[in-house]
Amino acid sequence: PGDIDLFLVGDAHQRIYRHKVVLSRIGINIQGRGRRLRVNYRTTDEIRRWAVAQLANCSIDDLDGQPDTLVGYQSLTHGSAPDVRTSKTTAQERPLIEQAIAQLLADGIPQQGICIASRTNADSERYEQLCRGAGYEVRRLSSDAGDDADKPGIRIATMHRVKGLEFDAMIIAGYKGPEAYTERFAEDEDAGVVVDTLTSERSLLHVAATRAKRYLMVSILAKS
Repeated sequence: PGDIDLFLVGDAHQRIYRHKVVLSRIGINIQGRGRRLRVNYRTTDEIRRWAVAQLANCSIDDLDGQPDTLVGYQSLTHGSAPDVRTSKTTAQERPLIEQAIAQLLADGIPQQGICIASRTNADSERYEQLCRGAGYEVRRLSSDAGDDADKPGIRIATMHRVKGLEFDAMIIAGYKGPEAYTERFAEDEDAGVVVDTLTSERSLLHVAATRAKRYLMVSILAKS
């Protein structure tokens, strides 16, 4: 093989699973040959800064075992700050979601440009029912169903499923915070695994937030 027969692009800040690969350990030498891509062409700078802040104090590697950083990372566009809301119950959250959708549609964003992402499939089912009950057409994204921008309907998906996609508006709904999804590891696994899992959860939130091009709403369900 030649010297430039393999080209890799990766971002460990978007690693949403705990499995790690160190390239040098599998015979791929990138030392001194890598370049950082520092410009975000999708997300507004306001959304980017919020998403990056979710990774504060997380140890992220450069895919070769060395620490990486987002210093110098920037977006070229600007817009409104993310709309972060907190509700005590799903009943209290419901009108916030409905109002956000109605305003987005009034602002000219088509249904297929709106995605509601939630942490679990059960949550996605609930938001699908919410949208259908409000009279909206829905397109559910799953491992078996991809997206098609030509087909109408508000997109409903899990936070894992939206990786690699982009939408004019993202609503992260029913989110309980990274710690809420890692507590179950605290009693039966070592501290290192707990830290890795928490970092993965924060990366998941970062990934879901950066799917948004123009608008981001994060609807948090307060822990009772």
